[in-house]
Amino acid sequence: MTQKPARTARQPADAATAFEDLRREISLQRTAIEGLTAAKDKLPDYSPTLRDMETRLGQLEKHVESINEHPAMLLTPLTIATEMHEGLITYRADDRKIVVEACDALARSLGRVEGMIKQKRSNDQQDWWVTWAGTGGLLFGAFLTLIGVAVWT
Repeated sequence: MTQKPARTARQPADAATAFEDLRREISLQRTAIEGLTAAKDKLPDYSPTLRDMETRLGQLEKHVESINEHPAMLLTPLTIATEMHEGLITYRADDRKIVVEACDALARSLGRVEGMIKQKRSNDQQDWWVTWAGTGGLLFGAFLTLIGVAVWT
């Protein structure tokens, strides 16, 4: 048994109808294309805006390049840490030198104070010895005077 293929689309009965359908389809496509070109002509001209944007982008690029040329932009966390460490070593050495100088000055000052204290003790001892020597001399002189008076009388 043979079956007839089912018609999916309307098939024209004769050539004239087919050409008429083709003409309508081409006319419709032509109208659509003309509408697209007319719509394209109605689009605004963005050339000045794009040129302005290009100019601004160029200025921004120059500005970014000038920022990148600064020495601070070349620093990395590692270089910053290294420079800080070197600076700390230098300042610690300076601080150590200042502390040593202060200790030396303090030692000299303490030496002077101790010398003054020893001199004061020495003066006090000398005063003590002079006082006792004077007193002893006075007593010895008085004793000799008594002996002398006793021998002469």
